[in-house]
Amino acid sequence: MKETGVFGSKFTPRQKLIAFLCFGAYLSAYLIRVNISIALPDISKFLGNSDNSSIGYIPGAFFWTYALGQLISGWVGDRVSPRYMIFIGLSSSALINILFSFASSFPVMVILWAMNGVFQSMLWAPIMKTIVLNFDGIRLGKMTFLMSMTLVVGYSLSWSASTIIKTFLNWHYVFLIPALFSGFFSVIWLIFYKKEQKIPTFGKNTLTSNFRSLFSMKYFPVTVILMLVVGLFHGIIKESINTWLPTMMESFGSFSLSSTLGVLVVVPVVNFIGIVLMRTIMSRGKLNSFYTIFILLLISLGISLLASFLSFSTVALIVMTVALSGLTFASNPVLTAFFPIEFAKWNCVSTVAGTVDCIIYLGAALSSPLTGFLANGSDWSRVTVMWSVVLFIAVIASAILKKASSAFFKANS
Repeated sequence: MKETGVFGSKFTPRQKLIAFLCFGAYLSAYLIRVNISIALPDISKFLGNSDNSSIGYIPGAFFWTYALGQLISGWVGDRVSPRYMIFIGLSSSALINILFSFASSFPVMVILWAMNGVFQSMLWAPIMKTIVLNFDGIRLGKMTFLMSMTLVVGYSLSWSASTIIKTFLNWHYVFLIPALFSGFFSVIWLIFYKKEQKIPTFGKNTLTSNFRSLFSMKYFPVTVILMLVVGLFHGIIKESINTWLPTMMESFGSFSLSSTLGVLVVVPVVNFIGIVLMRTIMSRGKLNSFYTIFILLLISLGISLLASFLSFSTVALIVMTVALSGLTFASNPVLTAFFPIEFAKWNCVSTVAGTVDCIIYLGAALSSPLTGFLANGSDWSRVTVMWSVVLFIAVIASAILKKASSAFFKANS
């Protein structure tokens, strides 16, 4: 029987190895970056802070340096081998986590986590380049969907493992233990990743990155501006939820270890459902990533409005927030993976991936202290209003983007 569809083509032995290395490398990265969410309440107590606004500067520092680093890494990633770039980024991030586990002052923590953002920014763009270099056609779509699962699995493993580690040891080990694993995998990457295959032919411009040339093409400037606007507001929502959800649950005071773990087990299931929803929408939209992001943001707006109206209920607020988490997980790979692949013809996948990821984390950098400020005193209703306003703007921008991108690809096909 002929194999069809995004999930219908089998990988070659080399592609299986590349899939394992790329998935494992980025999963390892999540383990030493998402762990901060679980540790934040304990770090706040350790430092003697009584409010959320100041402690929010630790993850906020990461988001700023990660965002700015993506611009550089995206450009470099289109020009150098990903082998050493990814090894340096992952191993250095692991080292920073080890140092963070011994940190005892707020300024040192902010500096270290900012450095973690720099090294983590060296990973996604070259991984996307690696995927484009080694996969094409149906297999490229399959691998891109597979990489979207790193978000779900990474958060699930990190939140669950970090909660258990923090409960039976302390917050210091939340950084130390995952760092040892991630550092080990960085060595696996270095040993087993071999020389890249030749760049596949997408069109006549294939030897060098042609990102600058796109700006002279009709409709591209407005398309890229709208992509960045959507990415910015997505970043605000995504990290407002994913960074602060554990703190939100702890602030209610009625969650035991078992109930907290229960929610953290449900979250990845919901996030997986979000990925499946994204795949369904994309399939019905003829693999149009711009149509897909519009629909996902529209659904997210409806959920956020419900969260605002039901914020008086602790259970309803958590349910709506978890649902929103699933939708942000669905939207993220569309922006960071499927958007860049749309520009593979011009050999600038890494540059586009780095640029979009940069703007998403600029939004995250703004979001972290803002969410902490709005939630100060555990008043999460103000946060839900912020989500609704941001998503309303994002929906309008994505609707215009859908039309602008269609005009661009039609005019430059």
